[in-house]
Amino acid sequence: MLEVCKKLRKKLVDICNSIFVVRLRVVVLGLGRSGKSTIVMKAFRDGLRYVGRQRGSRVYEYNEGCMSCVVYDVPGRRVSKARWDYFYGKCDVLLYCVDSSESPGKWTGAREELKSLLYRNAWTKRSMLVLGTKNERKDALGCIDIILRLGLLDITDREVSCFSVSAREDVNMECIRAWIREQCDLLREKNCLGVGTREWTVDLNSCL
Repeated sequence: MLEVCKKLRKKLVDICNSIFVVRLRVVVLGLGRSGKSTIVMKAFRDGLRYVGRQRGSRVYEYNEGCMSCVVYDVPGRRVSKARWDYFYGKCDVLLYCVDSSESPGKWTGAREELKSLLYRNAWTKRSMLVLGTKNERKDALGCIDIILRLGLLDITDREVSCFSVSAREDVNMECIRAWIREQCDLLREKNCLGVGTREWTVDLNSCL
C-alpha cells in the first residue's frame, strides 16, 4: 500500500511538473563587494532579463522550462535592515554571498548581518544557499571554513547549503542552478500536494 501511495504521489508531481510553471522568488543578499551581482549574471546566464528596480534593488526575471524566477539583487554596500527584511519576506529562497577571501573583520560583519536578519524574521523560514565567492583567489576559504566562520551549524530550522564558487572561473555555477531547480521542484510539490516542511540541517555534502 505504501509503495502504491509513493507511485501515485510521484505521478501527481510529474503531472504538475508538465503542466504548471512554478514562479520562485529569489533574493540575493550580501555585504558590499561580496560579488553577488556578478554571481547573479553568471549563474542565470542568457535567460536573465532585467525588468526594473524596486526599493533600490535590481529586479530580474529568469525562465527555464517550467521554472520561472524573479531575482532580487539587493544592494549591500550600505546595509538597510528594513530593505533586507522587506525582500526576505517576499522571497521563497535566499542566496547569501560572502567574499571567501575577505579579512576576519569582514567575516564577523557578514555573520552578524545574517544572524540579525534571521533573528528579526524568526517566524519566516526560507531555504538558504550560502555562496563563498571568488574562490579563485589563493587566500579564499573552503566550504567547511565558511560554515564555521558564519556559524551555519547553529541554523537547524531550515535547509542551509553552502557552495564555494567563482564567477570569474565559472566554478560551481551549475551547482547554483541545480539548487534553484531543486527548490522549484519542492515548491511545486508543496503547491500540488500540500506537502509540509522538513527538518533541515546544513548540507555538508554541498561543500564542493
